[in-house]
Amino acid sequence: MRSRPVRRLTILFVALATAASITAYFIQTRSTWAGTDPVWPTSSDSFRPSTPAGKLILDSSTGLPAVAPMTMNFVRTPDTGGPDGKGRFLIAVNSGYGIVTSSKTKPQQTLSVIDLAAAEPSVVQTIYFPAPQSANFGLVFDPVLQPDGRYRFYVAGGYENKIWIMGLDPRAAKPVTPANKSDERVSAPFIDVTAFAENAPSPNYNDNIAAVYPTGIALAPDGETLYSANNLGDSLGVISDLRDTRKIERVGLRRSGSKQFIYPYDVKALSFGKRVTKVYVSLWGDGSIAVIKPGLKNRVTHIAVGRHPTAMIFNKAQSRLIVVNSDSDSVSVIDTRSDRVVETINVRLAEKAQNGASPEGLALSGDEERLFVANAHINAVAVVEFESTPTPRKPSKLLGFVPTGSYASAVAVVGNRIFVANGKGTGMDNSSQTINDSGRYPNMPNEQFPAQSYNKRGMYSAAIVSGNISLVTIPDERRLFAYSQAVMRNEGLLGREKRSIFPDGRSPFKHVIYVMRENRTYDQVFGDLMSSGDGTRADGDPSVAIFGAGESARSPSGEAQNITPNARSS
Repeated sequence: MRSRPVRRLTILFVALATAASITAYFIQTRSTWAGTDPVWPTSSDSFRPSTPAGKLILDSSTGLPAVAPMTMNFVRTPDTGGPDGKGRFLIAVNSGYGIVTSSKTKPQQTLSVIDLAAAEPSVVQTIYFPAPQSANFGLVFDPVLQPDGRYRFYVAGGYENKIWIMGLDPRAAKPVTPANKSDERVSAPFIDVTAFAENAPSPNYNDNIAAVYPTGIALAPDGETLYSANNLGDSLGVISDLRDTRKIERVGLRRSGSKQFIYPYDVKALSFGKRVTKVYVSLWGDGSIAVIKPGLKNRVTHIAVGRHPTAMIFNKAQSRLIVVNSDSDSVSVIDTRSDRVVETINVRLAEKAQNGASPEGLALSGDEERLFVANAHINAVAVVEFESTPTPRKPSKLLGFVPTGSYASAVAVVGNRIFVANGKGTGMDNSSQTINDSGRYPNMPNEQFPAQSYNKRGMYSAAIVSGNISLVTIPDERRLFAYSQAVMRNEGLLGREKRSIFPDGRSPFKHVIYVMRENRTYDQVFGDLMSSGDGTRADGDPSVAIFGAGESARSPSGEAQNITPNARSS
């Protein structure tokens, strides 16, 4: 199993495993939906519903919803073949645990190439990165057209400390080269960035691979200098003379005297003409944006933002850097001239709500009047009336929410349509002819993953829960109101009766410590419980309760076990 950056790409990828399992109750019989109006459950339903807007992007080779396991980024191509005179293709970087197509292959991250010029946008090509190969968040195009009619682009290779070099021919039926099949490794050239490591490799850390793990990448306008945010290396990597001798330089990003891990993630290069004047890097563990000025011996300063800053975008003029803060449920807007935060936008469902929306991605509309923010933990995209020069009398304003599938992880805008990444899909039903990602029997032997394969316990949960991509027309005021009502209802803020398992409604507990079972479903953990704490009959499946006390929890030698007695006590 491949190593992952510890926070956003692993732990948050699975934080909604239980919710996804429950969501399946409502939509497990549907592989697509055609309408855009929310449909809610009846009052007798006690599960958490999912009412995603829009329709699913299809795979052109199957006619079924395209599989996109945890899309973390969308990047549009630099050609002019699209319907609006801009790029013809939108590339989704799918950086989750990875799908597994059979017991003979390992988890695979992917690139999904979406043709925007088609009558209905669809995935026309998929590039597979079987572990330990990876495609991790970062993708950037060289805007200069090559003599052979192709565009060069770079993909962050994460775990293997690589930056892949690939090509795109917008005239070709399969535009990305080199192409591969689902059971083949990527054979593209790459740049080895192991030299950016601060410490030597250790067998006790990251499988003896030097701790670099490039994630976000950016390119100078002339295509000669590449910048990489090194997630496990706490550094910015600078690769100059990119087309020739490739000189490299490491810039440490920790504050002076600090030994704290800061986990750089995204990177953006601010340019004046063809010259890069500043480089911005989001630091998960520091709650700040590092600012590097190449002309001043790479001097590093920090801009305090919210907790866990993640994805970033510029406006067209590059006068504003917009940062999503995943653990603060907010967006920070930075003036790139003064490097000061000029506005913080709350994207929670309610102003005084507790943290937990977990915004992951963001995008501006073409006219830059709307900002769209993917809120993973509430299965919604926030719609913000964006003010690039906000004032106390005229700040940016949260307008409403668009319901999505499970774990909205990224968002892009093309014309009047929103592309939404449902990182964990729209239920647990099969969404492809190629793989079976139903998730109904995770870790249990089955025909596709027999007991003799893959650690002798069937397939790992994270590899059989697949994501997909929705296409939604930007809603008008009336539809946005209906969408917002749907999100509020889905989250239990409307139409739900408050209930307590305690007779007087007051909890005797002051603190609750919950130990997360990473990448596990409700049925795996609580499937053999007969009822909830208030006596309501539970709807679990004991046959997959591997953390329970029944048959599925027996040891490999057949001995009875009670795996999680504390979590199951009444």
